[in-house]
Amino acid sequence: MRSLVLIVPGSIETRTGGYEYDRRMAAALRARGWTVGICELDDGFPLPTPAQLERAQRALAAIPDGATVLVDGLALGVMPEQAEREASRLRIVALVHLPLAAEPGIRREFAVLFEATERRALAAARLVVVTGQTTVAALERYGVDRDRVVVVEPGTMPAPLARGSVDGP
Repeated sequence: MRSLVLIVPGSIETRTGGYEYDRRMAAALRARGWTVGICELDDGFPLPTPAQLERAQRALAAIPDGATVLVDGLALGVMPEQAEREASRLRIVALVHLPLAAEPGIRREFAVLFEATERRALAAARLVVVTGQTTVAALERYGVDRDRVVVVEPGTMPAPLARGSVDGP
């Protein structure tokens, strides 16, 4: 049976579009017969404390050799040392919604730091899953080979048709 561990910063139940994407991806994989474990890191990412990074390292170290780990980019992008350390024994797959340095409104010093750390972390990943072609283009400047990038676009939840109004438009 195929399996993976999905690693997210904070609670997988966080009510944002990125976490909704993560939850749906896990559900879709399970529906296709995968075993998906969830590993929730501390919620201080992408600006974790040294103690939070140490706990993240311990969480990675506890995962069995050879396991596939899908790490949300909000965490992986600031974990280059951990990714590099574990890359020889884990199959690290990065999940990048948007590069950290490209976040709207980010301060310049953080953008510079995030680009450097994310570049290293992505180099340690075997595969990079992105949410759209815009992210593919953004990752070109990070030196990520296009053949290591897979696009998995978000979908929408089916909803019942609206009943409409009695009085018309």
